[in-house]
Amino acid sequence: MRPRRQALHLLLGAAVLAVLPPGSALAQGSGSQPGGGASATSNPVQIRTEIYVVSEVTKSDGSKGEKLTKADTARPGQIVEYRLFAKNTSDTTLPAGVVQITSPVPTGMQYVPNSATPSSDTLLTEFSADGGKTFSKPPVLVGTGNARKVAEPTSYTTLRWTVLAPLEPGQELPFFYRVKVLKQ
Repeated sequence: MRPRRQALHLLLGAAVLAVLPPGSALAQGSGSQPGGGASATSNPVQIRTEIYVVSEVTKSDGSKGEKLTKADTARPGQIVEYRLFAKNTSDTTLPAGVVQITSPVPTGMQYVPNSATPSSDTLLTEFSADGGKTFSKPPVLVGTGNARKVAEPTSYTTLRWTVLAPLEPGQELPFFYRVKVLKQ
């Protein structure tokens, strides 16, 4: 008989939203508050988070597929998909480049390479391997001087998306990434 593995309570993404109005300093908030300004207390962008456990399934034709199950717990070895939805709740169009969505890889989990919503003409996807102090597109470098090296994607600690197109009033954009639950 196998011992039961303890389930890990999943964190709600802990998404941080940054809206950068032209000519002003960075304003950061929890991202969960709707509003009409660009300060931490009245952010024009609201973040909604969904969390799924990803399971591999065999379809009736014998092919492999995935099943996503909403969850708030997961066991070591399972893959979890975080889905963040950023919505402009103001009545003003937010200019291109001013909306940034930042989400950490929760403690006890490891980023799954190539699972984040990728960069495109309208979105810049960047990663951090130093807890969100610096961001770049891959390859992500860590260290200084001669000790500088390329970080493995599994060591990424934070993801950041910059919206490169205007975000219209009421418009909602999705951002996805996956993590693997590590043994405790």
